[in-house]
Amino acid sequence: MSDKNIILQQSEWIIMEKLWEESPRTIMQLYHALEENPGWSKSTVNTLLKRMVGKGILYYQEGEKAKQYFPKINREAAALAETESLLDRVYRGSVSMMMSTLVKKKNFSREEIEELYDILGELEEKNG
Repeated sequence: MSDKNIILQQSEWIIMEKLWEESPRTIMQLYHALEENPGWSKSTVNTLLKRMVGKGILYYQEGEKAKQYFPKINREAAALAETESLLDRVYRGSVSMMMSTLVKKKNFSREEIEELYDILGELEEKNG
């Protein structure tokens, strides 16, 4: 699976967050972590895990008593793919259009502005 194809559904993000926090986890461990919020049944968790294994997002190893589930992708790769998808779908690939929209609609803190300057400075150094 190419990193560009890593577009997670909302339910998949929820499971991935749990596995990024701690892995491996069994179906029962995930079920107990998710039964109150978002309130999923064991069968729902099981169905999602099977689907995610099929999509190549997760893999498992047979444990002594239960399958142990692991994330197959890291958070950064998933976040980058989501960001690129948003950029393409909403802003026609234009980073400047996206930033212009954010700057017009969001109040940035001084710290966030300085962080953006630092990011742009690193990009400028990288590109010479």
